[in-house]
Amino acid sequence: MPRKKKLKLGNYVLAYFLGSPYKCEVIEIVDKDSYKLRMESGTILPGVKWKTDMHKKSPWYIESYLGHNEVLKSTEDMNTSQNTTNKKDLDKAIKKQKDFISGKIKNDIY
Repeated sequence: MPRKKKLKLGNYVLAYFLGSPYKCEVIEIVDKDSYKLRMESGTILPGVKWKTDMHKKSPWYIESYLGHNEVLKSTEDMNTSQNTTNKKDLDKAIKKQKDFISGKIKNDIY
């Protein structure tokens, strides 16, 4: 695959570490040419650059772009969808609250 100039968070790249290729994910953009990568084993590689931009003494470099991790966005919060109340119960509670505020409350125990 051709070299991709600017990587984004969540992109997958083929990076070489000590001569062995590894599939890594971009977790931070350090500056315009260097990235922080996480290998599948959990090892973090700081300051990784493309092969053409790397220093001669660097033990790691990016060889190619593999793809992007698609992050799905949820339309509703899972916690609130499980803990919702019935509309009739909600109307009943609002009526009791209005009665309490106006001073018409009776000594009812739920």
